[in-house]
Amino acid sequence: MVFKTKVLVVGGGPAGATTAKVLSENGLEVILLEKNFSFQKPCGGGMPAIAFNEFNIPETAIKKKVGKIKIVSPKGETLEISLGGENLAIVKRGEFDNILRKQAEKYGARVIEGEFISLKEENPYRSEITIGGVQYQIESEYLIAADGINSKVRRSTGMKPPLCMYAIVEHIKGLQTENCEFWFSASHAPNFYSWIFPAADGISLGTGCLEQKKIKVFFERFKERTGIKYKGSEMIYRIPIWKGDVYNVGKVLFVGDSAGQVLPLTYEGIYYAMKSGELAARAIIEGRVENYKKIWKSKFYKRFVLMDRLKSYFLKDDASAERMFKIHKDAKIQKASLKLWINKDSSKRSLLSYINLFGKFLS
Repeated sequence: MVFKTKVLVVGGGPAGATTAKVLSENGLEVILLEKNFSFQKPCGGGMPAIAFNEFNIPETAIKKKVGKIKIVSPKGETLEISLGGENLAIVKRGEFDNILRKQAEKYGARVIEGEFISLKEENPYRSEITIGGVQYQIESEYLIAADGINSKVRRSTGMKPPLCMYAIVEHIKGLQTENCEFWFSASHAPNFYSWIFPAADGISLGTGCLEQKKIKVFFERFKERTGIKYKGSEMIYRIPIWKGDVYNVGKVLFVGDSAGQVLPLTYEGIYYAMKSGELAARAIIEGRVENYKKIWKSKFYKRFVLMDRLKSYFLKDDASAERMFKIHKDAKIQKASLKLWINKDSSKRSLLSYINLFGKFLS
């Protein structure tokens, strides 16, 4: 059996669901294919609260609102930074993703629980899928790869997976924290950071590194440093490393993790996944897929390059992380950082202000 549609979106997370929603509310025929409706992606679940208004997402999806962050330096000094009246929103990913899929469905997208297997033909695209173990094909003019870092769509076009880092997250019920905490030290998070975030029913904590075989050792060191002795459920996962080189192959468009669109230094992914989905959808609506790359670059490229350079400098060793900690005691640095991170200010003026403040570290 062959299904026909204008656009097939593979992957029902924030990137795919947002793409499907924007397309369907603009009258395009869309099938949104998600492998597992019950999937709970392992991540901290943090995103700027302003995104809920920007994407018209009900705030009932927010489990916790956080108005402060806490930074812990390699030497153990702590710094609390107010978010200036703004908030980070903590969501439970499985529930959040389902809300986004329901919104897409509300506007007319056909949402199917099934698995993409391979791409069989082009012009139009013929995708082989399975639903409940039964094989089908979907014929579409456009194909959206929103199926994450392990994207089968990406592999079907002949591309290798994105470069990645490894992270481990543990959810512990019963413990509480009011802040999003970022801990720095090469002893437990080389070239990365460790974290403790509020969760719906406790806390999530984790760390990251480049070598998968060392991730558990680093995590145990982090827990020992925090003094947390409780045990919860652990998951190891991969985080793409942004390179900015993948947008589309013909009428196959890559969004979210499949395109490696995770912000360097902060490793924020949810917001940028949704924005990439929105921009890809706009390009399809206009009938000009090349606009996806152009618009994404005009909005985010300079920010990603800037954060990548700061990451290379400040996360290269503990001495550099200590310098990052020290300069963030400055109220001007805090304000500039929050405009970029929490308020998503992409104006030329904001970026220039940030570059001027950090210029001596970027040369």
